[in-house]
Amino acid sequence: MGLGKLARRGDQTRAVLAPGTGTRYDVYDVATQALTQSFTIDANIAPNWPASAYRNGMSVPGAWRASLLLSGLLAGCPWQAFRKATGDDPAPRLVDPTPPLLEQPQPPDTRFTSFRSAALDYLWHGNAIGIWASRDRAGWPTSVVMVPADSVFIRRVDERHYPLPMGAIEYMIGDLSFAADEVMHIKGPCRPGDLRGIGVLEAHMSSLGLASDLQETAGNLTGYGVPTGVLTSENPDLTQAEARKMKASWLESQRTRTIAVLNATTKFEAVGWNPQEAQLIEARKFSLAEQELIWGLPVGWLGGQTSSRTYSNIEQDAINLLKFTLGDHLAQFKQTLSQAFPRGMFVEPDLDSLLASDTVTRYAAYNTATAGKPWLLPSEVRARERLVAVKGIDDAASPAPAEPTTDPGKPGDPSVPTGGDDSAIEGIES
Repeated sequence: MGLGKLARRGDQTRAVLAPGTGTRYDVYDVATQALTQSFTIDANIAPNWPASAYRNGMSVPGAWRASLLLSGLLAGCPWQAFRKATGDDPAPRLVDPTPPLLEQPQPPDTRFTSFRSAALDYLWHGNAIGIWASRDRAGWPTSVVMVPADSVFIRRVDERHYPLPMGAIEYMIGDLSFAADEVMHIKGPCRPGDLRGIGVLEAHMSSLGLASDLQETAGNLTGYGVPTGVLTSENPDLTQAEARKMKASWLESQRTRTIAVLNATTKFEAVGWNPQEAQLIEARKFSLAEQELIWGLPVGWLGGQTSSRTYSNIEQDAINLLKFTLGDHLAQFKQTLSQAFPRGMFVEPDLDSLLASDTVTRYAAYNTATAGKPWLLPSEVRARERLVAVKGIDDAASPAPAEPTTDPGKPGDPSVPTGGDDSAIEGIES
């Protein structure tokens, strides 16, 4: 089992690592050859950089909101399994109870937690990858262990003397090898033949970097409590160490808004910034508009620009989001999940919660569905609203007899209601 491999690898890793060891990596700018960052790996286990490569991207407010919005909608939809229609059964039938893989794919985590983590990896990296952890008696998966997509290496086998056949797809996690049938891989947009999908992080790194730089610049301009400027000294013998000390003393005095004391040979010239310029308002608004394009959100959803829509209700917004943004992502998830079930079954998300209308609109739709030539029973309407059917009024098994509008006549007269459930339902469905 794939889960067993991961567990054994964890035991081996803990056994071979020696405490008290560490490695430092220095990063240099290729253009200036200047040291930019240093990273330390403590005991060769935990690096002090973020655990996932998109953590820095999520520090940008627009990217944080967009990724949580889309991943939350993907994870919040209940997933259901259906049996396909056959000649004797013309309508797909819901599988009840919901299979464990869809109800709680990675115990003890909840369904929402598991699907949201997979959705975040899918959106940012273009790939959501998990190892099948358990199977039923027929060999179909019942649970999965999700693995960070940036820790998985994928290749096509090209060696003759290898456990996997030539041309097979191999997934490498550390020093462990997994075949394609041991892995759940939800792959994002890609070129034909590519083994990995493309996500926001790869496709829009420069735009995300610009948004992060704008945020950092605005923070630097206001963080010291003093406008940007030039501190000069007429002392020709001023050393570099003295200059740094003078700058630090100046910033310290201005951070607490105290009075600065300058000698006759020192002066400060401020570079003018008004509050709006200091926060780079227009540039950051444009950055939010770019984020809306990157994530496929309607204009105005992140607050960058005012929407051009003069009127739009919540239901229409949800429909547009489903059609033009979530539709692609949902299709990737449901087709991949459907492959984990026997032939003749498929997986669909329940979108009722996403498309739920306001109360007045919903009740008007129910009235239309139950009036005239009804196609919904009152009891079915109450079930949708999570209400118990009332006996004798809207119970499907015992519909209320209607008052005759003509003389009762003899038994069997069409004007005499029989009250039987079969005749009532047949009359509605015909």
